[in-house]
Amino acid sequence: MRKALIGTVALAAVLTACADSNAAATHAADSITKSVIADDADAVRADMDAQQQPKVTRASVGTLSDVMHKLGDYKGLTLLSADAARSVFTYRADFASGSMNVVVRLDPDGKAAAYRATPNV
Repeated sequence: MRKALIGTVALAAVLTACADSNAAATHAADSITKSVIADDADAVRADMDAQQQPKVTRASVGTLSDVMHKLGDYKGLTLLSADAARSVFTYRADFASGSMNVVVRLDPDGKAAAYRATPNV
């Protein structure tokens, strides 16, 4: 009985950690996507970890913003896959006239260590 209880508690802890990671990743992916749409490089940097912040340029955000604007109004994200062990999450970002795949990787502090958006054709 004790082993079963310990196993249940351990499973609950793992599921809670996965749920927390999913929520943090969803928040980061949605926040960054909205900041890109707004063409706000400073807001994108705020969601990125310290190593990625210097790599975010106004030009790169502006270019991606232009691509997203061509797809119309942003409708939100749908989780496609989650690799909690690697902290890598893939979403479909839906727009009025199309979608993009958005991949976000989180660092241990819950900041985005990577963000990639690719148009679906």
